Amino acid sequence: MTNVNCNVKNCGYNENAKCAKKHIDVEGLFAKSKIGTFCQSFKNPHNSDILISEMAKEMSLDSSSVKVLCTANYCVHNENNECVAKDITIGNENASYRSETECGSFRTR
Repeated sequence: MTNVNCNVKNCGYNENAKCAKKHIDVEGLFAKSKIGTFCQSFKNPHNSDILISEMAKEMSLDSSSVKVLCTANYCVHNENNECVAKDITIGNENASYRSETECGSFRTR
C-alpha cells in the first residue's frame, strides 16, 4: 500500500491533501515523464448529490494506505501494474478533469 498525497483541490477524494479513495488507478502507458500520466480515479463532484454518495462508498477511513494500480510501464515504481512507492503525489492543484492531473512521483526506468 502507498501513502497518496493529493494536491488536486477539485477531486472529491481529496481529504486534507490526502487521497481518501480505497484504491486509485494511475494511467500513463507510454509516459516517459510525469506529464504523460494522470489519475484515472479523479472525480470532480461539482454539485451532484448522486455522485457524492457513490464516491462515499469508495472512500476509506485510513487514507495512509491506498492501493495504487498503475499502467506507467516506464516508471521505476511500477511492478506488475501496481505502484510500489511508499509515497506518491498526485498533482496539478487546479485540475478540473482527470487528463489535467499527473503523478508527481513518476521516475523513468
